[in-house]
Amino acid sequence: MKNIMILTFVSLFSGILSAQEFDATRLSHILKALKLDKAKVKEELCIEKKIPNAEDSYIAVIPVIVGSGEDEYNFTIRNYIVITDGNGTIRNQYFDPTEIISDAIMLTGLTIDTGLYTIGTNIRAFGVKVDFTGSSRPNPYSSETISLYYPEGKTLRKVLDQFELDSSHGEWDTRCNGEFENRHSVMIIGTAKTNNFSDIKIKTTSVTTINKDLNGECEGKETSKTSYKTLQFKNGKYQ
Repeated sequence: MKNIMILTFVSLFSGILSAQEFDATRLSHILKALKLDKAKVKEELCIEKKIPNAEDSYIAVIPVIVGSGEDEYNFTIRNYIVITDGNGTIRNQYFDPTEIISDAIMLTGLTIDTGLYTIGTNIRAFGVKVDFTGSSRPNPYSSETISLYYPEGKTLRKVLDQFELDSSHGEWDTRCNGEFENRHSVMIIGTAKTNNFSDIKIKTTSVTTINKDLNGECEGKETSKTSYKTLQFKNGKYQ
């Protein structure tokens, strides 16, 4: 059964995904304010999301192309992350220095996460998730990372950089025999604090599956384990 699941997984991530579509008028206003040429923006990856319980406030992510390769899946971006009103007027802006590279491991999507990341007194952060998928069928791979930000003055402060939440990788004969590992992490905001910021507890569940062809039937055996770690705020960021 596992081989069928992997085949489905590969087909689902064969292209760029965009789950949080952008209002065209707001996008136009934001690009004009940032003085960005549309040709320099990975428009299919632009996303926005209304901030919950905040009137007339939106988070937007604008991927700016800073490098390109031989085809549409080979490129490097940096993200402008902004908070705007309903008209696209920018209230906070931040040009993230982290370069995100898409190559054989393809960047397949960005997502804004407005979960309850209350990391300090009157400080609620939000996340930007980045999804990657490998192009190899015999060696499937996927990963999702998250970075956390919160508004500070007219800019944003980045407090967590590309922490891996989910990963999946394996090696198989494209029929049945093979081994796969899936890791899924959950972030839990703790009550303990370091340097006035709440510690973040990470609960990670790892599942290893070994598939074997036994008399024409693909049989799988799973083993799982759970581990914990804590991220603390030191030297201006979580680590």
